[in-house]
Amino acid sequence: MKREPLLSLVLRALVHGIAAAVFTWPLSRGAGVLAAAFGAIAGAVLGPRIARTELRTPVLVGAALAAGTLLSFFVRFLFLDTSLFAGWLGPATALRTGDAAFFFCLALMLSTVLRALSARRRSYGVLEVAAVGLAFAQLVVAHRHGAINRPFELADPILAAGGDPSQVFMVLGAAATAVVVLLLLSEQRPLRTLFHLAAVALLLVLFLGTSSVIKMPEPPPPEDGLGLRQQEREEEEQDSSQGAGGGNRQNEDELEFRDQLDTSNSRFPVGVVLFHDDYSPPYGVYYFRQGAFSQYNGRRLVAAVGSDLDRDIGREFPTSPYDVSGAPAVNANRATIDTTVALLADHTRPFGLEAPIRFEPAPNPNPNRFRRTYRVSSAVLTADFASMIGARAGSIAWGQETWNHYVRAPEDPRYAELAERILRERLSTSDLDSDPAARVAAITSWLGEVGIYSLQSRHAGAEDPTADFLFGDRTGYCVHFAHAATYLLRASGVPARVATGYAIEESARQGGSALLVSGEASHAWPEVYFEGYGWVVADVSPQTIISPPPSPPDPDLQRLLGELARGLEPVPPDPDSPVSEAIDWIRTFFVVLGYTLLALIPLALLFLGVVKVWRAVAWRFAPPRDQPRVVYRAALDRLSELQLRRDRGESREAFARRVRSVAPSFEELTATHVGAAFGSRMALGKADGMPRIFEQLRSELARATPPHRRVLGLLAPWSWLTSR
Repeated sequence: MKREPLLSLVLRALVHGIAAAVFTWPLSRGAGVLAAAFGAIAGAVLGPRIARTELRTPVLVGAALAAGTLLSFFVRFLFLDTSLFAGWLGPATALRTGDAAFFFCLALMLSTVLRALSARRRSYGVLEVAAVGLAFAQLVVAHRHGAINRPFELADPILAAGGDPSQVFMVLGAAATAVVVLLLLSEQRPLRTLFHLAAVALLLVLFLGTSSVIKMPEPPPPEDGLGLRQQEREEEEQDSSQGAGGGNRQNEDELEFRDQLDTSNSRFPVGVVLFHDDYSPPYGVYYFRQGAFSQYNGRRLVAAVGSDLDRDIGREFPTSPYDVSGAPAVNANRATIDTTVALLADHTRPFGLEAPIRFEPAPNPNPNRFRRTYRVSSAVLTADFASMIGARAGSIAWGQETWNHYVRAPEDPRYAELAERILRERLSTSDLDSDPAARVAAITSWLGEVGIYSLQSRHAGAEDPTADFLFGDRTGYCVHFAHAATYLLRASGVPARVATGYAIEESARQGGSALLVSGEASHAWPEVYFEGYGWVVADVSPQTIISPPPSPPDPDLQRLLGELARGLEPVPPDPDSPVSEAIDWIRTFFVVLGYTLLALIPLALLFLGVVKVWRAVAWRFAPPRDQPRVVYRAALDRLSELQLRRDRGESREAFARRVRSVAPSFEELTATHVGAAFGSRMALGKADGMPRIFEQLRSELARATPPHRRVLGLLAPWSWLTSR
């Protein structure tokens, strides 16, 4: 087995040491981390030596794992479970020493096995890469789904120093990538290893130095089909949105039915709402309305086209204060509540608590963290649903056309028949059978009892997905329930629509003034209109739930983002602390170094270009005695532009014979150059003719190579560096 070069061995040992330290850091501190790093380095050096033994691979791996595991736990037992060392070193020192010895042995064993395997067979190197990636991944796994407050042992010192944990984790990700790349690019040739090391270091410094201008990564696009955030839509879905009643309008927010809904990307925070006043909703849920869909296009509800319809929706993000023209009046049934919304992800339009009446721009306290910030004044409902008994459905200001718009239902007679049956079963024994509010309660409660909430439904391919849901297995999610309730309400003569936004349990506030909004809270619900109340939420609460409900927001993350949205420091920074000084120094160093390198890159390219131009034209000004050298150099540069270069160990004459089919004249240039270098009078006498031969060489290359290849070579300022 061929021995590994020293530089490659040192590089791999360094990678193993870094990975072991990173992996051990959450489990130990100080001595334990250092011991793990040194153990991994020792294992990386020992592994190739063991690989060269006569032991078969299964025996080698089994023996190493068994010996390493037994030794690790035996050392831990001696230091921690007996008084042998505790009486001599003291309990605290024995504890730290035992911890360090345990991690040293464990890292030594694992690193030895991995290096021995990869030394015997290159394909086993994937295990090394996986181990390094796992070490960095477990360090920041708690940070996933936008939890910038975790892991606490990393995030707390950074926040206390006035830093942003996400920036640090971006640096860790870049460092992990660099370490893995170095592991993959370790070469047998030392010079190539050094080149790869320099290239990775340069890229890492450029990334770290310019990361201050990189925005925070945005949460992945949702798959819920609610149109709350930007998302790609299939062409057929776009076409259907322009169907009957849809006109040619291209709506940015569309409500769509989805099968087998995947919500794995929905746990990321998308915003935080700050309450300026205390408010407890009568139904126990905060509804943040963003969109409304009331126009039936023959298959589903889409955004209304008419300018006098659904005017209570925020149309655009505020650059200056504006009032919502169709907002409900503040009266005995509604009160004004002010909130501030700080968005962590781009949305198609602003959302506000229940019924926004005014939007105002607000200063963004942290542009790197929040996409935008705005204030909302909302006319929130304070009356309960029972107080709406006797209220008139619709508005006295509506014309017949508007009324028809909000009560238009599918022509399928089953909707009207089902609505009539529900009302007959639930209201026939009372004197409220004709009351709109009672009808709403009867229909929504019936749907909640018979419907099954599940994200794994299959109705999107049906001609009428709502009918397929309602008159089929009645298994679906919020879009199905909202459409079904709206159609049944309209069939019973109650004006209704579907609203979209976010719905969050009141208990999620946990007594604070900040409320975290995540993608899991995205929701669609039916709304009905009552005179004196405006549009009122009439949500359906399924009693049978197959898919688990959204998890409550992390209270610590909610508090942290709330304080960031207020422009406050989550933890008052101590400017004199070592962590603060280190972060400031590292930030300043990498920013200065990164921008310096960015500035040097164009200067380096300019320098290379100037040298290339000079080498290309120097033969025109050189004296006769220098012509053989400078003309030959210009010819080599020209060949190098076309990827024709002399191999290491190849003589100049052999190289000229190799390119003879492309550039026959180069052989004569080579003979003249070599002869002149050895002082041949005959060669020196031919120096005057070398420019003519060089021009002939250029013509030969132009005929033998395509134009685009010559142009690319000409534009590469570094091509002359590979001439030899």
